[in-house]
Amino acid sequence: MQHRILLAGAFLHLTISNLVWIARDSLPPFWDMAHHQSGALRILYAFRESGVAALWDVPSLTGSYPPLYHSIVAAFYAIFGISIDSAQLANIPATAILMGSTYLIGRHLMSPMGAAVGAVLVAYYPLLIWLSRVTLIDYWLTALVALALWLLLETDGFQNRRMTLLFGVVSGIGMLTKWTFAAFLVPPALLFLRRRWRKALLSVAVAIPIASYWYLSRASALVGFFQINTAGGLAEGDPSRLSWQAVVWYLRALGGYQLFLPLFVAFLIGLIWLYVNFDPKWTPLVLCLIGAWLCLMTFQNKDPRYTVPLLPVVALITAGWISSRRAWIVPLLALLLFQHHLVSFGIRTLPEKVIIVRGVKQPLAYDWNLYTQTYFDLWGRPLWQDWKIAYVLDRVGAPNQQDPVRVGMIPDIPRFDSAAFEFYILARQDRVVVRRLNDLDTADIQNNDYILLSEGAQGYPGGLIPPEADRITGYVLDHPEAFEVIEWFPLPNGEIIRLYRVQSRT
Repeated sequence: MQHRILLAGAFLHLTISNLVWIARDSLPPFWDMAHHQSGALRILYAFRESGVAALWDVPSLTGSYPPLYHSIVAAFYAIFGISIDSAQLANIPATAILMGSTYLIGRHLMSPMGAAVGAVLVAYYPLLIWLSRVTLIDYWLTALVALALWLLLETDGFQNRRMTLLFGVVSGIGMLTKWTFAAFLVPPALLFLRRRWRKALLSVAVAIPIASYWYLSRASALVGFFQINTAGGLAEGDPSRLSWQAVVWYLRALGGYQLFLPLFVAFLIGLIWLYVNFDPKWTPLVLCLIGAWLCLMTFQNKDPRYTVPLLPVVALITAGWISSRRAWIVPLLALLLFQHHLVSFGIRTLPEKVIIVRGVKQPLAYDWNLYTQTYFDLWGRPLWQDWKIAYVLDRVGAPNQQDPVRVGMIPDIPRFDSAAFEFYILARQDRVVVRRLNDLDTADIQNNDYILLSEGAQGYPGGLIPPEADRITGYVLDHPEAFEVIEWFPLPNGEIIRLYRVQSRT
């Protein structure tokens, strides 16, 4: 009974705090988050226009990503209306799936209270708290990986036909969420597959047709995405594939951003406990942890959120030794509540972050943190700010003009970037096209109705500066006869934005 109260109380606390956070925040989505919300809008509009026939178009509406997550967000748009809040609410069911699946996995390994501690622990890890409030695929991916891992254990080595079938269905759905899903499930599945491969074919026969809904038609787009991803990893200075530096990088991400130091130490103790008290029942989870980690290191581009689907395993290993010492449970819950408030609403009397050891210097330097109240100042406490996107669209809009208004954008400041503008344009259904200006092509620059530039920073501090942004800005500033400044305004981060009307066109 106590474990049920713990699970229900934790889920209720997370849900209420997220609702409060969402109500107090007005920040627009940016970069990948804005792209995903735009993809969800395209799906919503397609179904409004074509009904069920839109299923044929969905694979082409979400760019280089499979469409399941975007479809979930589109469903929330349809139910609650088109808004940023509606998209964020779409993560609440994922929290229930994540906690429930982690608990059920834990019941194969430990007592009900131990499994409940693992389920609560994973939902309160800092990076997952941040992800639960943004429109990124990784939160839903983590929930579906946990669900599939539980179903894999329930197949009893593919002897249970019903669970084998369900495992295949969820695996196909997982692949429609993100292609990295396979990295987390293939290693433990191979453990059972080698003994009963004929029975396992049922899962494969179900998963492949479901996944092929997107992969058959979008394979070329996926290849192109991986090429861009590799180039981005090199530009950001990420460590090379399968290198010792890559191992250290993900360990630093685990300790400094996914867990913070106290829970990272608890996990290390859990690994020692697991080694000393190893039971073969843990083998599938160990294979998931090691196999996925090795697989993800083969990606040139590195990011802490890529490995968050491993956190249910991390939480259960940690819960294994904590549940064997029940006196530790209450201090653990107190720590989780403290960290939750720290990363959700902030504690202004404490330093913004406490760095134990600085990481390797690169455009985004990942450190060993005791804690950090924000994720690179991009995610953290709720903020009520106007980033002037709607203001700009109102300023340049021309409802009676036959052709769309063309706006060339030089800066790539998070929340004032072309992806954020694209989302607002789709949501408002404005006749405006905003595109990034990447090259000093004078004809291309002048082939716009308006130009947006920043007087100061062109992009995220410490991040990658947009290609040739400063040179393009200089060209606009040096040709007042061609570009007339009609507006300037500050952004909440202090940057001054200028809006130019293009006077000459070629």
